[in-house]
Amino acid sequence: MFWNIFKKRAPKKTPSNNKSNFSLIRSKTPPPAKNISIPVSFLQRLMPVSQLLSEKEILKLQITAANFAPGAIVFNRGTEVDSLIYLIKGNIFMEADNGSELEINAQTFKSLYPLSAGKLHYFTAIAGSDVTVIHIPKTILQPGQHTIAPLNKALKFSERLNDNPFFKHFYQHVTQGELSTPNFPDIAIKLREAIHQDRNTADIVKIINMDPVISAKLIQVVNSPVYRAANPISNCFDAINRLGLTTTRNLVTAFSMNNLIKSQHPSIKKLVQTTWLRSIKISSISYTLAQLTQKVDPDEALLAGLLHNIGVLPILTFADSLPEGAYQSTDVDLCINEMHGQIGAIILEKWEFPENLRQIPLQSSDWFTSTTEDLNLNDIVLLAKYHYTLHSPGKAELPLIITLPAFQKLENQPLTPEMSLQVLHDAKQQIEQTMSFFSH
Repeated sequence: MFWNIFKKRAPKKTPSNNKSNFSLIRSKTPPPAKNISIPVSFLQRLMPVSQLLSEKEILKLQITAANFAPGAIVFNRGTEVDSLIYLIKGNIFMEADNGSELEINAQTFKSLYPLSAGKLHYFTAIAGSDVTVIHIPKTILQPGQHTIAPLNKALKFSERLNDNPFFKHFYQHVTQGELSTPNFPDIAIKLREAIHQDRNTADIVKIINMDPVISAKLIQVVNSPVYRAANPISNCFDAINRLGLTTTRNLVTAFSMNNLIKSQHPSIKKLVQTTWLRSIKISSISYTLAQLTQKVDPDEALLAGLLHNIGVLPILTFADSLPEGAYQSTDVDLCINEMHGQIGAIILEKWEFPENLRQIPLQSSDWFTSTTEDLNLNDIVLLAKYHYTLHSPGKAELPLIITLPAFQKLENQPLTPEMSLQVLHDAKQQIEQTMSFFSH
């Protein structure tokens, strides 16, 4: 279980990392930080540096380094995070206030992520050997990094895409104004206009009944344990009255998004199905986490989870328009990983979604995004995405969850670091119930 990191671990007993071999050094004045020159090739491996900055921007960074002897405190929990700290030499013990600890070594993937990225340090970091850390300005995480790039402006991309033939073709397609974005579902448009015009429930019912599948799903939802209707509901009129117009609109939008694009190529068709299933699962976990934390509307979280990956669709649509064998699947994957957030924001802007939703594709692309001090919609989606990725086959390497600003905002909430992932396990039935809403 992932959350076992919060259980006491016994470090390997070697002269270099056995905590019993040194005394804790508590110094009120940290060692002096020195300006240092770090190869760009190394900095480009660090996250989220590589995601947010170009090579020219990385070269301009003011980076300092500090050395610590075994037993020295690198930083204390509860103190302010004023820079992104990366471990580049040695090993560090991260100790929580309940005595639980984990160890990070500079030779592991975890060291490519900052030791802290929220407002305050969640752990106390203690040098387990001779340690060197570097400090990178925290300003690279400022909200201004995540803004919608209109189609009349150049999209931001890294040097890794310079030699990607698929991306070059796709980028030319975008800059010439030929990007094929999915149309907002017709029934969702009509419903949104009717609600905006303050039409009565009877008119809303007529619109929804135009699609018998969506009408049936609304009735299924309202009778499910998720909404716990006191008495069984058998018609759309009563379902809307029970759910309310906002929830009805969000659910209809979510249900109508299925099959936004169809593919002729088997490989692309499989990617479309995989993307949709991933979105459904993250959407379902978002809904459950929103209910647990009670800080975000669960129905809006469900919709945000579905929308977070919407930018993948135009890229797959473009790939589907090319002859089979005209591109490498790895080139398409790299293009998706780097560009789907910006493309998704463009789509939601075109669809006239509210600002908090249209920023979801951009903000949920970076584990360290934090635009508000309180838990918000994107934090919920990020945490849902993290838990989904954690339990996916062939999962990607992940940062420590305790370093994520979204996780650190859970303080004093029902879902806390000391709790086991048992919380989501207990909610498994509800997650499966939510996923069933999107089944054919």
